[in-house]
Amino acid sequence: MRRAAENEIMDNELRRIVGERVKRLRIQSGVSLREQSRTLGISASSLSDLENGRGGISLSRLQVVARHFDLHITDLLSDGSERSNGGSEEAVEVILRRGHGRSSVRRGTGTIYQLLGSGHGHDIQPALITFEPGGGYDRDRIGHVGEEFAFVVLGDVELLHGDHTYVLGPGDSVRFWASLPHAYRNASQTDVAFMITVATPPW
Repeated sequence: MRRAAENEIMDNELRRIVGERVKRLRIQSGVSLREQSRTLGISASSLSDLENGRGGISLSRLQVVARHFDLHITDLLSDGSERSNGGSEEAVEVILRRGHGRSSVRRGTGTIYQLLGSGHGHDIQPALITFEPGGGYDRDRIGHVGEEFAFVVLGDVELLHGDHTYVLGPGDSVRFWASLPHAYRNASQTDVAFMITVATPPW
């Protein structure tokens, strides 16, 4: 219960941060909320909810917003606590477990999607995905440039890639070109599952 409450607080904080960034970008562009919503192809009420930190955050929706403002999706999701090393060959970024609740998004049903480390100055972006029983985000598929790699740590996970479904168990991994919209879901209705993914930005 305590962990769930902590995750909810973190999700709320991230929604606030993302909303403020999107609103600031719109105001700096000098357009109204209604005009911006038309440009993005979403309703004015949905954009208002996003700007005011209300409701869930769809990564496919954030991807549209990020592309419109010529940003990476990690620019919107970063909570500012992780620092980029700027691509320096001598720098080492240690991603500590105690920072584990940061930059998490509740995605789809029963799924917590969490970016690990900073987004800029790196060729890859790792993420931790935790699935509750029956959890998944097959209705929030996105495609992006480059490759993606996933390693299942616990439970059974299904990769939905195009018209194909691949079942992965603990210790299994998969690598694929990520331009085709894809998603993951828990293959079990009774057990939790989690996995590590690594993708090549930009999203």
